[in-house]
Amino acid sequence: MIEVEVKAIVKDFEEVRKKLTQIGAVKIKTEYQSDVYYNAPHKDFGETDEALRIREIPENGKTRVILTYKGAKLDNISKTRKEIEVDVSDAENTSLILENLNFRRAASVKKNRDIYHIKEFIITLDTVQDVGTYVEIETEANEDEDTSESIKKIYDIYKQLGIEEGFERRSYLELIGID
Repeated sequence: MIEVEVKAIVKDFEEVRKKLTQIGAVKIKTEYQSDVYYNAPHKDFGETDEALRIREIPENGKTRVILTYKGAKLDNISKTRKEIEVDVSDAENTSLILENLNFRRAASVKKNRDIYHIKEFIITLDTVQDVGTYVEIETEANEDEDTSESIKKIYDIYKQLGIEEGFERRSYLELIGID
């Protein structure tokens, strides 16, 4: 699966929330996410623009754990990249497996996220610890699909939200100073 994503820094979510309602976006949920990123023993993900993380999301008294691999960005105007996710049941043992394979913890990213849905797009309002406040708009594509039309639609949604600058291709991991 290809994740087609564009992110923009914003100062305040209040106006964004109003415009999300005006364009028909529906708030799905709010969640807290704690991510631990790893670097590989055989290559530097900072150099290859890849990422490997374990994400923990507390939900209804349990914690959902997701292992995610993200490939290098596929274009120069978005954060479009291959993404592979798998639900795992135990963050601690998943971490131990990676560490026993000589993967090293690189950094942690913690964020509160309000999640909205409109058509085939997910819009998140992220408050990222030690980084700032961002809006992310994303959708999915098949690996053989041309993603340019999806990217255009994402920028159209940003325009409807009144966001026409502040676009950021760096990941939250890069923004906290870890390449």
